[in-house]
Amino acid sequence: MEFKHKKKYGQNFLNNKDEILNKIIEVSNISDNDEILEIGPGQGALTSLLVERVKKVTCVEIDKDLENILRKKFSLKENYTLVMGDVLEVDLRRYLNQGTKVVANIPYYITSPIINKIIENKDLIDEAYIMVQKEVGERICAKSGKERGILTLAVEYYGEAEYLFTIPREFFNPIPNVDSAFISIKFYKDDRYKNKISEDLYFKYVKAAFSNKRKNIVNNLATLGYSKDKIKEILNQIEVSENERAENISIDKFIELINIFESRWGNWWKKAMNFWYKVKEKI
Repeated sequence: MEFKHKKKYGQNFLNNKDEILNKIIEVSNISDNDEILEIGPGQGALTSLLVERVKKVTCVEIDKDLENILRKKFSLKENYTLVMGDVLEVDLRRYLNQGTKVVANIPYYITSPIINKIIENKDLIDEAYIMVQKEVGERICAKSGKERGILTLAVEYYGEAEYLFTIPREFFNPIPNVDSAFISIKFYKDDRYKNKISEDLYFKYVKAAFSNKRKNIVNNLATLGYSKDKIKEILNQIEVSENERAENISIDKFIELINIFESRWGNWWKKAMNFWYKVKEKI
């Protein structure tokens, strides 16, 4: 019985397999000691190459109609594990060891949630090589310009992204409406940005800065309750134009900006609390 692709799972399988799959293996820096997580193996085209080249392959597949196909195909492979379920709900810590590498053609309709899931497990995952929609890949890997957004800066906080190559839509079955990109995300081992600023503070300001892409950084940061004059003063201090938009500000400048805001707010808060305690003592 022929397998029918399911739109609800965003299934688009490679039909020109050899050329693209061999390129994926090549740019993913596969070695025989690697442990791989493949998200959405489909009918096992990429899996077939991985199990012959690495120490361990763990596949997570949501489509139950693919279970028998995959189990039959790889039942004799001792280095292969199939986990049936939604990758967003699966406890990856039950299956992965430290130093795991992700190599996958992920469902495009849940790209951001899957990347977030990978980031949540970055203590186990060193690198991710994933196929995404071309436009999304360009956004994630953008170094400057209008393509940059919250997703760009979210990935930059945890690791370094690189656009590796483009896959034309004609290489898939069924043919999607968009071209694809193969990208890599290599997580920092030194937590270089996490050591400078907490996740909560970082994302609080980044989300505000991109709250309206048509507005400049001053107007967007004002949504946090700061006066525009104060914002302009701090931007001038870090040599960023008050007319600049968030997409043109580097992660280092963002962190510098946030630290100044928080330092001044923290000092103000301490003074306010000291004043309140003094008043309270006199009452």
